[in-house]
Amino acid sequence: MAEMARAKAGDRARIEVADMRELPVYGSFDLVCCLDDAVNYLHTRAELEQTLRGLAANMAPHAVCIFDSNTLTQFRGFFAEQFELVMNGRRMIWEGRADESFGPGEIAEASFSFEPIEPGTGPSMPPELHRQRHHPESEVRAAIDAAGLELVALYGHHHDGIPHQPMSEEAHTKAVYITRLKRTM
Repeated sequence: MAEMARAKAGDRARIEVADMRELPVYGSFDLVCCLDDAVNYLHTRAELEQTLRGLAANMAPHAVCIFDSNTLTQFRGFFAEQFELVMNGRRMIWEGRADESFGPGEIAEASFSFEPIEPGTGPSMPPELHRQRHHPESEVRAAIDAAGLELVALYGHHHDGIPHQPMSEEAHTKAVYITRLKRTM
């Protein structure tokens, strides 16, 4: 993916690959984003704090940092489903291993793979295992504080992507946290 991004960006942008738990300082940015399940791959509160500290270190004094996290609804739904999707001569197979009893702070597993519908007509991707952790709101708030950030707003959204307040673990699939650097007095 990084190579594809480099090819598309050309010399207009620098593409870097790094472990978000040990994020280098790339600069001082007005907007820092970490979206689409990234923090759910962090399996401990300590890893979440490390990541948020790295994001904070890349923020300009007036910057905003936005990140999201899957809610219990997402883990009890999508991560509990099994389905196949066929498109462009390929089949994607998703096998969620969670269920309706999935609880706060637990880790869900799912695998997905791709294969051509007609054997020998394209490459296959063997099953990949994805392990994602639910981060309870209270834990995320504590990690935000420990990282030197403050919460500006918290929204929830469902599959439509429309933000709503208050965020609800039962009504939304994502929790969207908007933060900034702590103000000093």
